[in-house]
Amino acid sequence: MKLHNPFQFEAANGLSNEEIVDYYIDDFNYSRFIQSKRNVFVVGERGSGKTMALLYNRWELQKLRAEREGTAIDYSTIGIYVPCNTPLIHKPEYRLLDDFLGSVLGEHLLVLAVAYSLAEVVGTIGRPLNFDDTPAPFHEASALFGVDLDLLKSISFFDSVRMFVQGEIRQTQLAINSPNREAFYENTFSFVSLLAPLLDLCSRHVEELRGSHFSMMIDDAHSLNEYQMKALNSWIAYRDHTRFSFKVAVAKSGAFSKVTSSGGEILERHDYTTVDLEAPLHNRRTRYYEMAKLVVERRLQRVCVKVGPEAFFPSSEAMKRDLLMSREAVAKEAEQQFGTRKSKAALDYIYKQARAHYFRSRPPKAGRPPYSGFDTLVFLSTGVIRNLLEPCFWMFDRVLSDMDELSTSDVESVSPDIQSEIIRTRSDDLWAWLRDDLARDIEGCSTEDGDRAYRMLDALAIFFHGRLLSGGSEPNATSFTLSGINSDKMPCLNHLLDVLRRAQLIYVRNGPAKDKGRLERYFVPNRMLWPTRKLDPQGQYARVSISVDDLWNAAETGELPARTEDADDGGLEQGELFDED
Repeated sequence: MKLHNPFQFEAANGLSNEEIVDYYIDDFNYSRFIQSKRNVFVVGERGSGKTMALLYNRWELQKLRAEREGTAIDYSTIGIYVPCNTPLIHKPEYRLLDDFLGSVLGEHLLVLAVAYSLAEVVGTIGRPLNFDDTPAPFHEASALFGVDLDLLKSISFFDSVRMFVQGEIRQTQLAINSPNREAFYENTFSFVSLLAPLLDLCSRHVEELRGSHFSMMIDDAHSLNEYQMKALNSWIAYRDHTRFSFKVAVAKSGAFSKVTSSGGEILERHDYTTVDLEAPLHNRRTRYYEMAKLVVERRLQRVCVKVGPEAFFPSSEAMKRDLLMSREAVAKEAEQQFGTRKSKAALDYIYKQARAHYFRSRPPKAGRPPYSGFDTLVFLSTGVIRNLLEPCFWMFDRVLSDMDELSTSDVESVSPDIQSEIIRTRSDDLWAWLRDDLARDIEGCSTEDGDRAYRMLDALAIFFHGRLLSGGSEPNATSFTLSGINSDKMPCLNHLLDVLRRAQLIYVRNGPAKDKGRLERYFVPNRMLWPTRKLDPQGQYARVSISVDDLWNAAETGELPARTEDADDGGLEQGELFDED
């Protein structure tokens, strides 16, 4: 096998069908929701696996999977993948029109995109519908769509539908680009005039699809314009979904309205279910950790590496030894304080202080810790799979660059020294990008915003490092909540946080607040920032409350006051969170 890096982290759209089937972890990505008849919103930041989840559940992939496993092909659910980050969807001509005509044109283009994907998939199912054998669908479509598909007798029915859609796109483009500013393409389609009849035709004329449910998987729906969002929400609001449903992937940092074309709203649990692909990560027993382990294991297996992820990315022996010594030292402190090491209070104390003790006990002039180990890589990902694959890619690439005429199966592990070097480099590069290029690369981020973003994260790093060395009650907390949200600085801070979210330098999660039974929003800086600042990427299940005024002051001056309050852990048993391994 030639040298090949299994951790290539290109977008899921760039993977082959075979690679998606090989890499996808079915158990942890809620496929049962995507394959159901419910309307589902799949939510997560870029790189969290939204596109991968939809692509895996489209018809072509499920057919490939059945063929591989030697099982019967299941026609009960037909997944139709519809990408929205395309030139057709991004067409801006609707801005030249009034609200009514803009909404008509927006829905028309979205309907054509869905119809094309539907015809492309259904045309591969069952025997081709040719005019000589089955003229009925041609005649029906000609009457319903107002176009003579009988003229396309030499090709199959669904090929003719695709040609019809392409022709409609062209005619629409010619009309709206006419020098006559009053011109408008009058033969527009809506869901009920094109998609609903087309779904009915598929069900009646393709034997395999009688009784099938069509799952319309709309990817990157935050790329839709405001009128298309409203149209999609109106489709979701339909009460009868026995024949079709929508699976909509949206980025958390994207703005997706839930308003319908009629001015109403779709409601969660009533009209749709939300699946969040991101989850907090605080120890090695979380579902995300197990999923990350399987993701890396699958990729290693594909290049014939036979060891597991934890053996392939071993931890530094020196750091393991020093961490054990710190844990023993803290356990003795707990025993002296509580009379035992096994009580809840003692375990809670050990959980909070053991790793912090390691960082506090290092000499002041010592370099950065030897960050390494698969668990460190998982924590550095901040709960996003693409963030996990990126450093793995560079580590594997570094190993390959040192090899000569060998295959990837000869790679037995990535040494802790290489891991530590790559982690330090990636952390340094992230800070450099934040300092120098954020304003250039993120839309809506001014030079002043970029400077404020750097100062704020720099102040947070200094603040968290001070807590880590101080030995307080929650020394290893690296997440924060906001207090004083009624401050007049909140709009400015919200804009800055939105920039950092879109840059994936801060992630927003929901968790239990001090007020039991209530959820609150909290913020998790990208943990790849921490190695440069000698912080612990593992953190702990705790959040620091920072006032809006103080955080905005940090963005303006680079200084964050030390006075803060520790947020509650939500009532979880810290002993359950503490990793005994």
